[in-house]
Amino acid sequence: MPLTSIPAVFDGQQIRFLERPPVRGRYRVVVTFLEPAPESATAPANEERFWRSFGAWSDERPIEATLQDIYASRKSRVEPPAL
Repeated sequence: MPLTSIPAVFDGQQIRFLERPPVRGRYRVVVTFLEPAPESATAPANEERFWRSFGAWSDERPIEATLQDIYASRKSRVEPPAL
């Protein structure tokens, strides 16, 4: 299983998740302390949206087809630009 990160706050005694963990049951975890948290460390809506935006590219096509699309979109055009 790939590593999964979710935001949390440590109040000096307990760790409180700011989002629901995407797993159930017992898991080994690694806790990394990033920076001191402000007193009101509840995640505002825009921060939650920011963390939800993390993920991987999802495409059912082979990588070669995706690369062809990228390369085709970057090719120079032979026609002069329309004014």
